[in-house]
Amino acid sequence: MVMEQLAGPLGTQLRDRLAAATAEAHRLLGVDGEPAGGNEISHLRTLIDGLTDAMAQDGGDGREPLVAEQRAALARLHNRFRARFQALESARRAINELRAITSPADMLSRAPAALAGASRFERVLLSLSAGGQLVAEAIHLGGESAEAARVLGAFTASPIRLEHPLIETELLRRRRATIVDGADLNPRVERRLVELMGWTSYAAAPLVVAGHVLGMLHAGRGRPERLDVLDRDVLWEFTSLLAQAYESASLRRTLRHEREQTREFMDWLGGRTSNLMDAPIRLATMLRPAEPAVPSPTPATAQAGRDDRIVFEGLLTRRELDVLRLVAEGRSNRRIAEALVVSEGTVKFHVNSILRKLRVANRAEAVSRYLRLLGMRAP
Repeated sequence: MVMEQLAGPLGTQLRDRLAAATAEAHRLLGVDGEPAGGNEISHLRTLIDGLTDAMAQDGGDGREPLVAEQRAALARLHNRFRARFQALESARRAINELRAITSPADMLSRAPAALAGASRFERVLLSLSAGGQLVAEAIHLGGESAEAARVLGAFTASPIRLEHPLIETELLRRRRATIVDGADLNPRVERRLVELMGWTSYAAAPLVVAGHVLGMLHAGRGRPERLDVLDRDVLWEFTSLLAQAYESASLRRTLRHEREQTREFMDWLGGRTSNLMDAPIRLATMLRPAEPAVPSPTPATAQAGRDDRIVFEGLLTRRELDVLRLVAEGRSNRRIAEALVVSEGTVKFHVNSILRKLRVANRAEAVSRYLRLLGMRAP
C-alpha cells in the first residue's frame, strides 16, 4: 500500500499532499472517494487516467498552461517519491553489508564510512555514550585519513560532556533524530563540532540498542549547505538499522563464547570421568601377582614431569599427562598399560582424549606439540 510506504516526517508531508490531491481529483471527476477493493495504487492510476482524459478534452479552451503546470507538479512529486525510496534503500543496503562483520566493535568502526558511501553525507562522526560524555569512536572525513585521525584524536582526548542545554543531551533523552541549522551561531551546539568537523549544518541521531542509548551519529556535508528532512530520515533509518545489526552481532558473539565455555567444561568433565574410570582398575590390580617394579624416575624425568604439569595444567588430567609422557618415549599401548598397571583399552581411551584436547590428528603430532611446549617452558 502507498500509505504504508510513506514513513517518517517527510512521509507525513507527502501523505498529506497526496490525500489533498486525491480529494480534489474526486471532486473534479465526480467519483467515489473509496478505492475499489482497497487497492490504493489501482485507484490512483484510475484517477490519473481520468484527469488526463478530462484535460485532453478541455485543452482547446486556453487551459494548456494550467495542464502543463499540473503535469510538472506531478513530475516533481514523483521525483521526490523516487528520491526518498532510493535514499532509504541505499541506507538499508549499507547496513546489510555491515551485517557480514562478526565483530560488534569493527561494525561500529566501519559505520561512518558506510553511511557516507550510501548517502549524501560526506563527514560522519560516531560517538559512544559513557559516564555522561560522548566519546568519539570512529570518523569519516572523505579521503582525508590524516585529518580524520587528528580530529578523532581531538574528540577522544576531550569528549563532549552531555550537559544542559546541549542539543545532543535532549536528543539522547527523546531518542529522535534532528537537523541543526546555523550550528556556528547556535548557543546549544558544542563549538568543537563546528570547528573540527567543518560544517554549519548537520544531522544527529541517537544509537539505541536493546532499549539503551549506546551512542550517537553526527553527519553533515562539510560546507555551508543546508540539510533537508530527507537527510534526517536517511540518518535515522541507518542508525536504527545499525542498532539492530549491532545487537545481533553482540548476541552471536555471546553465543559463541558460551559454546566455547561449554566445550571446555565438557573436556574437563571427560578428564574427571577418566580418572574415575581408572580407580576400579587400580583396585583390581591389587589381587594380581606382583609385577616387576617400574624403575624410579631419574632427576631429569622428575623435572620433565613437573614442567609438563605446569604447561598442561587445566587442559590434561594427571593420568593423561602420564600417558602422553610415555607416548613421547615411544612406548606402545601395551607397554604403557604395563607401566601404569591399567588395561590397553584404558590407554586407548586416554590417547583419544589427548588427541582431542590437543586438537591434533595422531600420536606423532601430539608428541611434537608436547615437546615443543616443553621447549618453550625450558629456561
